[in-house]
Amino acid sequence: RREGEKQLRGDVQGTWKEWKRLGYVQRAMWVYVSCPKGMRRDYLFDDDAGGGLLGKSDDRFRSVPLDVGKPTMDATAAVLECVLSCSVREMTQEEKGKMEGLAVVDDTWSNGKESTTKDVGANDEKKGEMKESSEESANAVVEVEVPSLTPLHEAVLDGDLPRLIELLKLLDETEELVVDDPRSTDQSTPVSFGYDVNTAGGVDHQTPLHLASYSSHPNATSLLNALLIQGHANPCALDTRGRPPYFLASSDKHREAFRLARGTLGEEYCPWDDDAKVGPSLSEADVQLKNAKAQEKKRRQRARQKEKKANEKTAAAETAAKEREELEKKKQEEDAKRTRDGLKPKTSAATNVCDFCQKVMKGKRRSQMFQRLEYAYCSTECVKRHQRELMAAAATSRMG
Repeated sequence: RREGEKQLRGDVQGTWKEWKRLGYVQRAMWVYVSCPKGMRRDYLFDDDAGGGLLGKSDDRFRSVPLDVGKPTMDATAAVLECVLSCSVREMTQEEKGKMEGLAVVDDTWSNGKESTTKDVGANDEKKGEMKESSEESANAVVEVEVPSLTPLHEAVLDGDLPRLIELLKLLDETEELVVDDPRSTDQSTPVSFGYDVNTAGGVDHQTPLHLASYSSHPNATSLLNALLIQGHANPCALDTRGRPPYFLASSDKHREAFRLARGTLGEEYCPWDDDAKVGPSLSEADVQLKNAKAQEKKRRQRARQKEKKANEKTAAAETAAKEREELEKKKQEEDAKRTRDGLKPKTSAATNVCDFCQKVMKGKRRSQMFQRLEYAYCSTECVKRHQRELMAAAATSRMG
């Protein structure tokens, strides 16, 4: 694994160096990157050897403003197409108000030639006309209508699945409803309702499918399924930022709902790859197999954790038993040595005990007691008595 990461880092840095050699990075106005924060230091930013793409302080750095899943060539092409796309719409009143304070600048150059009086007068007249025109534009009140949200939008925002299904049934049962090709940009609306499942609303002109894809409500996947399967919503519809609903998917389950719908509706339903940007189709069997693999993986993980805990418990028990055995052996050796030295086995676990008479010396530490050989005594009398017993035992052993 580490060798693979090392090889990947070398390949990426080699690509950056080739791009710099060809001048791609130097001539770029912006650099759009999708890279986890933990990998930016090793793979993206310049190091001491200059092996990165750009420096940390480079103001051209931009994060890719959408989620496209795995970093494949198709995903890169989808990001490029989205970044280079432009949607034209009328400015809102708020945006118009912000533009009123901008000054009109005349950047006319004389090309190094002196301007004549006639030219100066013409320029002044032109500037006056431009000023009057800008004042008239500033004073003009332009009302830009923001499409209101339909009941379908409101049901999606509330996460009300029964209400959404009810509205979709009403739209489907209405005789005036005109069924269009979902790939068509000319969206007809039912006469009795004034909207359909693909009607855009809000500032960003998003369809209910956009809102359901972005939603974090627990019913979000069910809402997506209802809109796509029952409502036959258009997954190719774009908002004002040029994003299809699939680009707003907030989790893998949301993207999975789109792929399931692709498998259910068929490849002829819409341009899934080119316009909707939806991943490969899935079936219920694929989802069940995927869930079964995930459950099996979790089961193995739990089994490994259980086995690890059991091994740790066994190892801890063995260590404790070994420690007890060593302590018992040490105590037996100490008792045997005390017996050889003519002392009785210790009856107390305290350290401030006279080794000869077994008297506990309260208020004293062992280091403050009388010391001889390896033993501690409460008084000189105990020292002498123990010494006489040792001498007597030695004399007895010499005499046979």
